[in-house]
Amino acid sequence: MTELVLVEGLSDVQLISHYLQNVYGWKYEQENGLKIRPLDKHEHIESLSKDGNQLVLCGVGGNGNFGNFVKAHRINEMITEEDISSLMVVTDRDDMSKAKIARGINDSLDNIQVKEGQWHNSVIRDRFGQDKNISTYLLIIPTSERGALERVIIKALKDIPQESALIQEAEQFVGSLKMNLVPELQQGNKANKATVGTYFSVRDPKNAMRSFGVFISNIDWGKSSYLNELFLPFSYLGKEKPEEKRT
Repeated sequence: MTELVLVEGLSDVQLISHYLQNVYGWKYEQENGLKIRPLDKHEHIESLSKDGNQLVLCGVGGNGNFGNFVKAHRINEMITEEDISSLMVVTDRDDMSKAKIARGINDSLDNIQVKEGQWHNSVIRDRFGQDKNISTYLLIIPTSERGALERVIIKALKDIPQESALIQEAEQFVGSLKMNLVPELQQGNKANKATVGTYFSVRDPKNAMRSFGVFISNIDWGKSSYLNELFLPFSYLGKEKPEEKRT
């Protein structure tokens, strides 16, 4: 089976790909069977495999660009025409309500819909007119507070004993700059970005000018119970999905 995961950008692709490889045993592949290719410098595509299953991880080019990506890459048609069994969408919560985020994603999809925090099964017709089951999942991060990927990284690092002290020091340092030196840091997401950047630069100074992906690969994210719980839906990729919750 082939599973499709849409995320916001390169940083999301790097963290999730590293996590799936090191925690759930997925392997990096050079090519993806869906032949999805980046259309510009903002998109990023990675392919993983496990036990004969393929996962195509797509960075769509930023928050708010899911609809454009779906249209440009003919994702709706691809779900009908190709051997795709599931679609998972991972996006930052930022300052929006979960309901608004879900509506925006579902507006770009035909015949299927995503539900926040649960696997949902849709039955569609494939290109031969036969019934086809598609499982979908919407993961909004963080789940219980406003913010973005950087907030998730901070909370995950605080949860890892070897990393906790340094990330807290970095957070306090950035906080000390807010009032007078860098008022821009009073904006929550910018303070979180600065905290993550400071932490990685101090933790691994020889690589301070290198890419985010280098830093990500040096952390044992599987030691974070917070991240393990947040990313639990990924454990069902390549497997039968749990029954949908009925309300």
